[in-house]
Amino acid sequence: MPHYPEPLEAQLRRHQNMIEYLTTLYHVPMFQRGDTRYPLYAQLPDPSQIADIDSVCGQIPTEKTPTPFEIYNHAHLSDMQNSGRNLFNGTTFALRRIRTRPLRIEAWVGRYFDMLATCDAMKNELIDSAFRRSIRLPMRSQYHRSVGQLESLESGIGRSAAIGGATLIVFNHQGTYKAMLAQRSKRNATHPGYYHTVPAFIYGPRSEDFHTDEWRFSYHIYREYLEELFGMPEAGHEAPHDHFYDHPALLDLQHMMAAGEAGLYLTGILTDLTTLRPEITALLLIHDADWYERIHDPKNAFQLNAHAETDDGQLLSFPMASDDDVLAALPEHHHLRMPPQGAGAMWVGIDLARKLTAARI
Repeated sequence: MPHYPEPLEAQLRRHQNMIEYLTTLYHVPMFQRGDTRYPLYAQLPDPSQIADIDSVCGQIPTEKTPTPFEIYNHAHLSDMQNSGRNLFNGTTFALRRIRTRPLRIEAWVGRYFDMLATCDAMKNELIDSAFRRSIRLPMRSQYHRSVGQLESLESGIGRSAAIGGATLIVFNHQGTYKAMLAQRSKRNATHPGYYHTVPAFIYGPRSEDFHTDEWRFSYHIYREYLEELFGMPEAGHEAPHDHFYDHPALLDLQHMMAAGEAGLYLTGILTDLTTLRPEITALLLIHDADWYERIHDPKNAFQLNAHAETDDGQLLSFPMASDDDVLAALPEHHHLRMPPQGAGAMWVGIDLARKLTAARI
């Protein structure tokens, strides 16, 4: 692994080398905003799906990820296990296939450590090599000898591509719509200390024997919304799957949604080309101008708890009316301080939020 902090110039050169290499390797349009390119392949939903977020979920997974994998880096997995970061071998939904028209994802039941030894190991190899003039990636090359480059963007065969979820919250604050990001804990297994959308999560059940509700993408957004913003403790597999359904913060959100004062929308599937892992992205748009004050009111049954899953308790909120507003609020060279899927989820969420808020004016 590279030793951080690296000089800024070295980080920028590494990023540029990775982008150029991945563009040549995968032959797909690279996600771009202004002058910044991100190592992402974006697939957007049909318009009919946007307001039906669970339409992205295909058939419920019933089979485990096929083994043996085409690649498996035991050394990288061991390094991660000994890194002192927060990680455990949880159950995941791992990519089986992405289908389009309409946009749907199918999955196997996988394991987090298998993701680290396959997908995360490929990213680590790329980062280590990207600073050199000639990028050589024996593990990725071995994988693509069995699974073609374009095939790997639709199929998870031969690796454990744990599916992620990234939701951008945009809310009305005294008449100004603002987007929200959080800084990840420095103890996170991946991208420690980076800025990300909130809630962001690994899409997966609590155990291999899971309730069908746990395959619904909205289920995970609601649960992570409560954990990451309101400090709800993470429940083990022994708790009933619906243990949070009557949480006052969720009931408040659902009340807003029923009244047309909030909405949950599908914004796409973004594949991180550094890991070959897909991220389902969403927008939670809150029109209720009292929501932000309500979640800070100590008299309420629920309050914002920014310390729940961040080190310093800081949530970053900023106007999103223009790209200049967004970039002014983000750290300089934000693409070096955000995971690719977090940056992509932010931009596609902001684009949809602008359309939906303009329609209300």
